[in-house]
Amino acid sequence: MRVAFLTSGRFVPSSRFRVLPFVPHLQRHGHECLVLPSRPEKYASWPLLGFRLSGVVKRWNRWADLAALERWSPDVVVLERELFSDATFNVEQALRQIARRLVLDIDDGLFALHRHKFEVLCGLSDHVIAGNELLAARTRMVTPRVTVIPTCVDVERYSPSSHFKSQVSNPPLVLGWTGTAANVEYLDVLREPLRQLARESQIELRVIAESSRLLKRLQFERDGIPTRFVPWSETNEVSELQTFDVGLMPMPDTEWTRYKCGLKILQYMAAGVPAVASPVGVNSEIIHHGTNGWLATTPDEWLFVLRQLLSEPHCRASVLAAARTTVAERYSVNAQLPRLTACLEAVCAGQ
Repeated sequence: MRVAFLTSGRFVPSSRFRVLPFVPHLQRHGHECLVLPSRPEKYASWPLLGFRLSGVVKRWNRWADLAALERWSPDVVVLERELFSDATFNVEQALRQIARRLVLDIDDGLFALHRHKFEVLCGLSDHVIAGNELLAARTRMVTPRVTVIPTCVDVERYSPSSHFKSQVSNPPLVLGWTGTAANVEYLDVLREPLRQLARESQIELRVIAESSRLLKRLQFERDGIPTRFVPWSETNEVSELQTFDVGLMPMPDTEWTRYKCGLKILQYMAAGVPAVASPVGVNSEIIHHGTNGWLATTPDEWLFVLRQLLSEPHCRASVLAAARTTVAERYSVNAQLPRLTACLEAVCAGQ
């Protein structure tokens, strides 16, 4: 096959985990691949141009990408999410005119942002790949042509360090969170549990994100919660995760969050970090409470679970093997590559 991918950008999580890890494997199996990222990245801007002018450049570059696709003539084009994070879809309509086959890949509830656009994009596509069954069920209300392929991690890249083989750490014990800066505010629901834990033990809240702006607004330090911000980078991502004693994924239950794909907890589990998450959406499917991780809803539940994990290292160690097996068997690139390949081949064949 000749497969073209229109992606959000090299450092955008949906591109980094749902497209780019699969490309070398597809090429190794004899398929030709062309990756055309947003320039600038979909949610970013070039400082010298500012946000508005950068948006104009993004559109110019996408029209140029369409011309490149017409020359390259792929068998199938995979559109990751959408071309622009707004309500417009005229460029996607033009893409449909030149693409022999078009596949839409979604890992978030885009319909919660722009319902009409979501329905148009599904209608333009020959097939939709959804990141979880909840997304697939919602998408089937628009089109029956849906395949579930979860967001994946490369388990080899996330090989656990020796630190987590024993799960015995010296104070302070690190409660860690990673994600985009826009979601840092979800940590606010843990303010009271973390404040209580800080009174009882030597702990540190460690946050990995691309910006500390929203974290500063939360002002955890003012509540006596020792906090450390670590700037995200591709090179230190895994090693920084491996400094966590417990990985956190608090999340409110909203129309937007319940369709997310659980990437944080998959990263924790692959890296040998015991995960605690809100039982929202696919989180309850990934985590089996007490077996490969823990679920907590209320502040009291979070306090109970975290207090136990911090005081009893063997509890943290007890889930590590099961957690990594869960990722390797269901949420890894190697596990899902045959499904992705079969899906693209079926679309190319008009099935």
